[in-house]
Order: sequence, then structure tokens, then C-alpha cells
Amino acid sequence: MKTRFIRINDSSEIDTSAATVYDLHNRYIDNRGNMFGLRYNRDSKKIEVIKIIRTPAQKSTYFQQQLIKHRRMKAMSGEAYEPESPDSGRDSSGSGGSDDGLEGEEIFDSEQFINSTIEVMKTHRDRLAGIILGVRNSRIVPETERMDANVILQIFRSLEIDGIKRIEKVLDNHKEIVSYPRSLSYYESKLDNRGRVVFESIDEYEKRMKFVFHFEMFNSLKNLYNALFKALKDLDYFLQERKIEEVKGVTVPEKQAYIDATTSIANTLRECARIIRDLKKLEEYIYDANNFMR
Repeated sequence: MKTRFIRINDSSEIDTSAATVYDLHNRYIDNRGNMFGLRYNRDSKKIEVIKIIRTPAQKSTYFQQQLIKHRRMKAMSGEAYEPESPDSGRDSSGSGGSDDGLEGEEIFDSEQFINSTIEVMKTHRDRLAGIILGVRNSRIVPETERMDANVILQIFRSLEIDGIKRIEKVLDNHKEIVSYPRSLSYYESKLDNRGRVVFESIDEYEKRMKFVFHFEMFNSLKNLYNALFKALKDLDYFLQERKIEEVKGVTVPEKQAYIDATTSIANTLRECARIIRDLKKLEEYIYDANNFMR
């Protein structure tokens, strides 16, 4: 995923309460040249601001290698990714506080993307249940309107099957491949022709496991988010034709349930679109054998 560099006057401007997992890749630079990042604190279960020590350019390669190694070990061990290097906040973006060239520094980290997406999936799973409940509680579709009621029930089924249940399946698949993977021959049998070419060009077990991890996650996430995006779009289109204010006898709680549900739909659609966009980068990554030779 891309690193964004954002200018701020002071670190107090960073609003951690509004931050999401996507913001963990951001770097914030104040008017004194100090750089800050975000980190998820497992104990408090909150996102917090950390100051990043700028690493001199001549040492940047070493720290980048250590960071990538650290992320890879976490990915293969099944631990959730924490957006900090083993060197506790060192950054290889430049030397001595100079910002020259930062805007052009966009590195796609495949394992960081996979692990952050796995985490946001859990939020999407819970949010989908809230969306379904909110729309039902809003009474936007009265049960007396049989045709529309049947349509919305079908959309709900799609959200449950293509959203909630599929998310659970992807989470189970991820846990399996990082904690107790099956034999390589099992994963090899699931490869497409392009994937088989890459797989056969790799001659070490650990590197082949790295490839099948990426391949399995790419296909699982692609199928999930393409199906989920479509189901949410169907619900969005359906609700756009209706106005909660026009429902007879609507109460304040019912109106609020509708507003909350439609807001969640819009936010989730936006996040799904961003994940689908980055999945194209992951696809490019996995079909380049050079990425698994190092």
C-alpha cells in the first residue's frame, strides 16, 4: 500500500479517533521537520501517534531490509501486522530532516496490504450485520409491500452469504495457511497456469510457501470483495429510490437507523473500492517471479 506524506503544523492536529487501518501508512511532517506515524496499540486497542526517527540515507537500505524481514515473519507466523519496524520508529525516507523526494516514494508492501486487509475485514463483518439490522429497523420497506420486501430480503441474503459468511471463510483460510498450512502439493493443485509457471520457477520450500500464501490470499480477497461490492451496490441502488421522510409514521429512532445504515454503506463501498484497486497491485506482485526469488 502507498505511503502518504502529509504536512501538519503540529502533531496535535493528528486525529487518531478518526483514523482507520489505511491511515497507518501515513507519515505526518510538522513545520519543524519532525516526522510522525500511527501505530495500533494492542493493549489499549487504540491508534496512537509515534515520532519517527529519520534514518540517514546511507543506512536506509539496512533498515528497509529489516522492516521487510520483520513483516514477513509476522505474516507467516499469523500475527497481526503492527506498523512499526523492529528499530522502533526509524524511517528510511531521508536524512537529517530533509523532505526532498518524499512525495515520489510509493512502495507497495504486499504483506502489509494483506495483513491490514485481514484486519479491516473484521470491521466489515461487524458493520454488515449493523447495516442489515439498521435497514430493517428503519421500516424503509414495509412488509405490506410484498414485492419490495422480497427484493430487500434477497439483498440481505447476498450480504450474509457473500459478505459475512465469506469473510469468516477467508479468515479461516488465512489462519490455516499461516498457522498450520497444508502440503505444498495441495496448494499447487489450486494454481492457475500463470501461477504454476511462477511456482515451478521457485526452488526453495520457504519461497514457495511465500508464493502460495500470496496466491491464496489474493484469490480469496478478490472473490470476497468483488462479491461484497456488488451486494452493497445492489442495496445502495435499492435505497436510493426511497426517502425515509416519505415513510408514513416514521419515528426518530427509525430515521436515525436509516441514516446510520446508509452512511455505513457509503463508507464500506468506498473502502471496498480502495481494496479492489490495491488488489490489482497484489496481482502484479504475485505473477512476478522475481518477488519470490530474494
